[in-house]
Amino acid sequence: MIPDAELNPTQRRVLDLVWRHQPIARVDIGPRVGLSTMSVTRIIKELMDMGLLAEGVLRNGGRGQPSRPLTIRADAAYAAGVYFSRHVAQVGLIDLAGQVVAQIGLGAEVDTPRALALATSEAIDGLVKVAGIDRSRLVGVGFALPGDFISDRKRLNAHVLFPGFRGDDLQAELQAHVKERVYVENDAATAALGERLLGIGQTINHFFFAHIGHGIGGGLVINGRLYRGARGNAGLIGVQFPNDGPRPSGQDLLATLCASGIDIHDFSGLEALRPQTCPPLKAWISRAAAQLRHGLWITARILDPEAVIIGGRLPHHILQEIVARVDDDSFCNEGVLLPRPRVFASSLGPAAGVVGAAAVSLYQRYLAVDD
Repeated sequence: MIPDAELNPTQRRVLDLVWRHQPIARVDIGPRVGLSTMSVTRIIKELMDMGLLAEGVLRNGGRGQPSRPLTIRADAAYAAGVYFSRHVAQVGLIDLAGQVVAQIGLGAEVDTPRALALATSEAIDGLVKVAGIDRSRLVGVGFALPGDFISDRKRLNAHVLFPGFRGDDLQAELQAHVKERVYVENDAATAALGERLLGIGQTINHFFFAHIGHGIGGGLVINGRLYRGARGNAGLIGVQFPNDGPRPSGQDLLATLCASGIDIHDFSGLEALRPQTCPPLKAWISRAAAQLRHGLWITARILDPEAVIIGGRLPHHILQEIVARVDDDSFCNEGVLLPRPRVFASSLGPAAGVVGAAAVSLYQRYLAVDD
């Protein structure tokens, strides 16, 4: 059952802890959120009565009653997420535990918020039928947007390819055509959140996510939670690279390939290309990786993450080639024995953006305390 009432801050803190560390024993909750055993018992009962938490059984082979760790009730609520490029929109549904239950790719010209919202709403109708979910169980739709916020979740400094997304209140424009509550976030932040839920970031509490999309951006996860910054633009690594010259961005790669006579205009066309047989791609990877290496070195020393994850809209095999050129023994090695962050290629690829976009709805509805 989806609760009608808003959760209070203490309930959100407890639910957030279970969401990030499930399965988790009751005795481990109080010390982590600063609550007494009695308060934890009461709050857990409230969340279970709402249908948001469930008890599992963990047998350890010893005597006595088995422990009953807490987990999220996955089917308590669902959310949709949208992650798009110029010609393709991906729409997915996740459950409250963050698992993908249905997903579809749409071949659609996405040039205005209205066009995107209408295509999304139609796609959701199909997805809930495939998944066997009543659409009323969706608590929101999250949109991953290509750009940075001028005002938080309203005005967007959209990528040059998306001039139609530069309105005064983008969230309201999307909301006008979607019946569920709409949430917006930049695409780098949603990809970082998706990586935290289902990717390599599940086991890493502090990481920087370098997002190679139309531009080059970043998302920052601190203590297992997405850090947005004062206006939602934390991780804006792209300012390190000039706009009027070669950049380590996806759009720069597409332009480089087109200039070499390779007619690819969207990221889906990159799947079949291999650097071993495509010299322009190989040259771009070498140049872009060198640029990223320098920028990520500075970023990593400022933020001190456990890891740097490189992802976004590029295929996994291209991301792996970039990581291989960024990560070696000399990366973040100043000769003074400081620990080096690990560097990984995202295992989710574009799926991270869909998952993260959907998770924004669940996060805002059930987990966020200070946002």
